[in-house]
Amino acid sequence: MASYSVAKRPNGRWRARFRGPDGRERSRHFDRKVDADRWARTQVGRIDRGEWTDPSRGRITIGEYAPEWLATKVRIRPSTRLMYDVLIRNQILPTWEKTRLDAVRYEDVSVWVAKLHDGGLSAARTRHAWIVLSQILDLAVRAKRIPNNQAKGVELPALPSKSERDKVRFLDEREVWHLAEAAGDGALTILVLAWCGLRFGELAALRCGSLDPVKRELRITWTLSETGGKQIEGPPKTESSIRTVPLPAWLCDRLMALTTGRQAVDYLFTAARGGPIRTGNWRTRVFDPAVKRSGLASQVKGDMLRPHDLRHTCASLHIKHGTPPKVLSEMLGHASVAITLDRYGHLYPGDVHLYVDRLGEVALAARADFLRTSGTSGTPEGAGRALEIASDLRKQVLGAVAQSVRAEDS
Repeated sequence: MASYSVAKRPNGRWRARFRGPDGRERSRHFDRKVDADRWARTQVGRIDRGEWTDPSRGRITIGEYAPEWLATKVRIRPSTRLMYDVLIRNQILPTWEKTRLDAVRYEDVSVWVAKLHDGGLSAARTRHAWIVLSQILDLAVRAKRIPNNQAKGVELPALPSKSERDKVRFLDEREVWHLAEAAGDGALTILVLAWCGLRFGELAALRCGSLDPVKRELRITWTLSETGGKQIEGPPKTESSIRTVPLPAWLCDRLMALTTGRQAVDYLFTAARGGPIRTGNWRTRVFDPAVKRSGLASQVKGDMLRPHDLRHTCASLHIKHGTPPKVLSEMLGHASVAITLDRYGHLYPGDVHLYVDRLGEVALAARADFLRTSGTSGTPEGAGRALEIASDLRKQVLGAVAQSVRAEDS
């Protein structure tokens, strides 16, 4: 157990002393004995609990320590590393660059988070910036530079609710073709996104060799992402996103024509001046003008169609035409069918009566067969009772299915 001493100096002040885990003696002077005793007891208490840190190690600034933290992130994708670097430069360093690790205070972090969000930064981006700062401080705690992380527990801006996230735009079949027609030379990118459900980064990373015309499939193995104006090619966001996506025959033929005379390593879709397409340029030059020309949206706040809505459109059309959730989940590259049902489950209830009616018809046929073979089907009483039983059965099935759908949505 660590010990300390408090002694009065010739000048009348009180000196508190203790020996740290590193063997070095440390001291501080106070005007009052009670303050000296309190400080010394706090230091030895931290030593006994394994929480003591050398004050000199916390004097490094956030600007100096952030690169050390980033260097420890050895298992992240290049695009994620670039995103962290941008967050550090644009959101963290303008406020914290000259601040020492041991000078970060909870209330200052709270004010910083509020200013970021009030300044127009989205809730998600504000949270990302806070996460990076908090992880920098977490590393400092583990490295025994500071005793605790002052960013923990800070109130963060709320993310959009599930009901708000569900307010996405789904196009019907005719609207997809209308949008593609309005896109001119960019029509094929619209059709692949809407009928195959690819993420834009997956579309941009497609090579001519990604197309298998025999199996009528696209092989998704890479994605292109943009951060800070740079394009980074890497693996898709999850292991399940590495997949094959089946193609309608007519779409496969169009893509085959696009690969004629080109190498397998060439990008399938290219920008006007060569190289892979970029989401910002594609949206400005192809997507937004096509949306406006087709009259699907004005592309102003409150009336917008996003490129990612084409992925949602693909899911909604598959659900509309009876594609099983498990098959749809694999096509979209979701990690599990639960993600698919959580995201698109609200599109299923409209068809519940169709499924119930099918099962109800089977139930009535089975009941009629039972009554006929039991010899009661010829009596009015038996027929009436059969109808009552069938009606009750239909109500029970309808209730059970509706309850199941509600459970999936919740």
